[in-house]
Amino acid sequence: MMMRAWWLAALLPLFAQGVGPRAEVSFDAAMDCYRSGDHQRAFDAFSALVDAAGRAPCAEARLNGALSALHLLRSRDAEELVAPLTEAGGWRADAAFVLGMAARQHGERAVGAAKLPDAEPMAWVMASRAMQRSELQFREAVRLRPDWAAAVRNLERTQRRRAEVEAEREAAKPKEAKQEEAPQPEPAIEPPRSDAPPEVVIPDVMQEALTASELRRLQERVRAQQRQKVRGRQRRSRGAATAGGRDW
Repeated sequence: MMMRAWWLAALLPLFAQGVGPRAEVSFDAAMDCYRSGDHQRAFDAFSALVDAAGRAPCAEARLNGALSALHLLRSRDAEELVAPLTEAGGWRADAAFVLGMAARQHGERAVGAAKLPDAEPMAWVMASRAMQRSELQFREAVRLRPDWAAAVRNLERTQRRRAEVEAEREAAKPKEAKQEEAPQPEPAIEPPRSDAPPEVVIPDVMQEALTASELRRLQERVRAQQRQKVRGRQRRSRGAATAGGRDW
């Protein structure tokens, strides 16, 4: 997981202009804490800036606070911090990226819980769902910002990890469950009687669904072909009987 605070240095002047000199010092201190690896103090500082901003978007503090929370494995806090940015046009890709990382953390915790001796029955299901949410969020980040290399890399990593989790989930199933899920053999189908009209099979090669009128015309054409074949066999049968004469 990439845990670089790529928003910090470039966005500091923007945040300082929106909040004021006193907030600028606090933001600078939060940056120092983050860069030094003191993620708890960084999280507290960014959270205080968000609270002080009131209704202001405060996007930079929210994003960097969310990164600090992810370092602390506080996935829920990270999600809550960026939730208001999911509707903010210029920050939607960044918010999706953070939500993707948070969902992946949820997934990894669920995988760990699923491997415990007394694991909950739904642990593997929760792990699969979390990995799926993570992949969807990274897809959204890439869709909104296709040239964002970090988002592309994390999408690829999440896809690989999701496949691994699904394989682990399948391997962890009891043998009884696997046998129950095994496909049952299809019942034997008797061949059609020789005197029955042949079935007309329509190849499924259409890319789009037929309209109701097109479907009716197709069905009428198939029925007409069947009737024509039956009449042909009947004529051939009467002809053979006439040629041979009657036997009574």
